Amino acid sequence: MTPIPGFSLNGPLVVRSPNWLGDAVMAMPAVRNLKTLAAGDPLVVAAPEKLAALWQACPFVDRVISLAEPKNLFATARQLREGKFGSTVLLPNSLRTAAEAWLAGIPQRIGYSRGGRGFLLSDPVPIAPQNPVRLHQRFYYLDLAASLNAPNDDSMPALRSEPASHLRPTLAICPGAEYGPAKRWPIERFLAVARHFAKEHQMHILLLGAAGDMPLAAEFAKEFPEAENRVGQTSLAEFMAALAGAKLALCNDSGAMHVASILGTPTVAVFGSTEPLMTGPLGPRTTVLRHHVPCSPCFLRECPIDFACMTSITPERVIAAAEKLLASTENGKR
Repeated sequence: MTPIPGFSLNGPLVVRSPNWLGDAVMAMPAVRNLKTLAAGDPLVVAAPEKLAALWQACPFVDRVISLAEPKNLFATARQLREGKFGSTVLLPNSLRTAAEAWLAGIPQRIGYSRGGRGFLLSDPVPIAPQNPVRLHQRFYYLDLAASLNAPNDDSMPALRSEPASHLRPTLAICPGAEYGPAKRWPIERFLAVARHFAKEHQMHILLLGAAGDMPLAAEFAKEFPEAENRVGQTSLAEFMAALAGAKLALCNDSGAMHVASILGTPTVAVFGSTEPLMTGPLGPRTTVLRHHVPCSPCFLRECPIDFACMTSITPERVIAAAEKLLASTENGKR
């Protein structure tokens, strides 16, 4: 990305977070890099209330504005106006986020010029041509930061975390994926993996996820009643602590996957309709499993045919990958 000639911030900076958990994690390197532009001012992130705990765990973020009504344009604009910011970098692509900043009276409004919102931006940034070695979503945010003369460091930052103390080694299973069923490995396969680790490693099985995942968790718990089901029952901070304290996490391509990964928890991620090169986990201890079929990645919410991309990934393959990841993690600690 070519930097904007002569660019400088117009005053205290607020960065508008993406609205989805996984996207927010993938935006972290860019936000960390933007801190260098803030000079002596604090780096402030404005995020939906549901994501506030994630940004509060970032050591490079000085303050978080928790947006109580993120879908209410005028309520959000009022909250932003109270900060008396001179500049904002808008990571979401939506027209609404640009309108929020405009209504808040922030003079310098920076973001990608797309979705018909260019007229609301003081510094519209064109989207860079696609680079085959920079396909991952984190580069989309990094390129925006780099256009403002921020560093182009793509490493993932560490989070401040207080791991939950589990009485036994724990396998955290996150069976959901908010985007749709095409991203969800079948529940009976999660069950097979859980039974293996409960029997062979005496692991405690912990189910985690958002409220929308409760039907999946209920289906799992009906067949495996000894599992601890906390789906839909944790705050984001509690969710993060539970993942940080787990010995192993098994996830679909989801926000949970990204959080587990960045917390350093050994994470096995099962991909089907999506592309790991674009949204794969970025933490230090991860294994991605996929079965490539001609129609993958389709990025559909529901599979219209045979779901072969997911059903071809067997429990035995996931178990073998998880065992290998656990062994390498234990060897790395010695």
